[in-house]
Amino acid sequence: MLQTKTLIFGGGLTGLSTAYHLDKRAAARPELGDWLLIERDDRLGGLTRTEIIRGYHFDHTGHWLHLRHAEMKAFVNEVMGDDMLMVARKSRIWSHGVLTHFPFQQNLHGLPLDVVHECLMGAIESAIREAKAPIDASNFKDFCLQRFGKGITDRFMVPYNTKLWGCEPEEITADWCTRFLPKPNLSQITAGALGIVDDAAGYNAQFTYPRQGGIEAFASRIAGHLPARKVKLSTTPVAIDFARKQCTLSNGEVVQYEHLVSSIPLPELLKLATDLPVDVRDAAAKLRCTSLRYLNYGIKRPHVLDDIQWLYVPENKYPFYRIGSFSNAVASLAPPDSSSLYVEVANNMNPSDAEVKIAVRQFLREHGWLGDDSEVEVEEVRHIKYGYVIFDGPYFAAKERLLPYLRGQNVQSLGRYGAWVYASMEDALMDGYQFAQGL
Repeated sequence: MLQTKTLIFGGGLTGLSTAYHLDKRAAARPELGDWLLIERDDRLGGLTRTEIIRGYHFDHTGHWLHLRHAEMKAFVNEVMGDDMLMVARKSRIWSHGVLTHFPFQQNLHGLPLDVVHECLMGAIESAIREAKAPIDASNFKDFCLQRFGKGITDRFMVPYNTKLWGCEPEEITADWCTRFLPKPNLSQITAGALGIVDDAAGYNAQFTYPRQGGIEAFASRIAGHLPARKVKLSTTPVAIDFARKQCTLSNGEVVQYEHLVSSIPLPELLKLATDLPVDVRDAAAKLRCTSLRYLNYGIKRPHVLDDIQWLYVPENKYPFYRIGSFSNAVASLAPPDSSSLYVEVANNMNPSDAEVKIAVRQFLREHGWLGDDSEVEVEEVRHIKYGYVIFDGPYFAAKERLLPYLRGQNVQSLGRYGAWVYASMEDALMDGYQFAQGL
């Protein structure tokens, strides 16, 4: 039987950060360096991975690293040094036949005048109503109506998020989005309607990204600090006895641990338990998540999407909700005079892969971003089983039962899918850092 102080499930950013910071603290407390990381794939990185096809680099959709915590800025600098770029965001929205700036609620200029009028009046009416008596918004649509008014809600928030989440906005709460959905005041909304653009609006006005190699270069650099003897690749946990603190691995080994840190999806972790109480199992069954379908495009044409790094597409006529360009952010991610792109589609959308491909090519042609089909050198579909956690009615009661139960078993379920939250890459890094600091 193997023994370790800290057993770590998953070699994505949460697991990598946990191991890295435990080793860093081991300089003062050697026992903290006693950890073992289990990763199902043949290399570390999790979803922070980059495919290279015919010279084009493709991350698993957009992985732009937004940093706001001083500890994480120091961590990234410590690992990457000058090999990270700071990139100013250039995102746009395609709506009502025009390109507008992001975020929609603060950049109405250029939209048809009747749409601008509807959105402005809705924002004014909402502000007056909220000043008199704030509404207790029980779902995401009501939250948007209260926060932005009817026009902005109907024209962007509802159609875009319906495509993103794969369900009606009335089914989900707004608890995921406060940080990610900036609320401009009336002065800012009016300024945006007049064409006064604030490119710094929102939480992601700039991001950092590796100079070469895609986002996996960052994950690989962290992994390079970890001793190979403490990492088991191509290995999965197959059963966990929480009471005995023992985990059986796919290679037949059994690990005795003191602490368990898991970044694998919360439902998958709970399926491994050999002694799970019935009410905990019932709570786990109530967790919902979207799956994600995305397409990688390598196009023999420079600056497809112009200089736009990602483009939101809220309208129902298109099956995809976002198109991004890796090479518009960092030119090294595509061969010379070419572009590498990704297209995101919720997996429960009805069009087939073939129909989505037709729609994407038509959309690019309409904007002059694609000529002859021979320019398309890569066109491949990928699937991610766990996409976006759905914050529906049963979500909170389920988590209030699950996470305290796990903590009582000395298990920390962390990261986007471990903690079952809507979170950024920085949040994943911070989870690992905070766990290490807490021991």
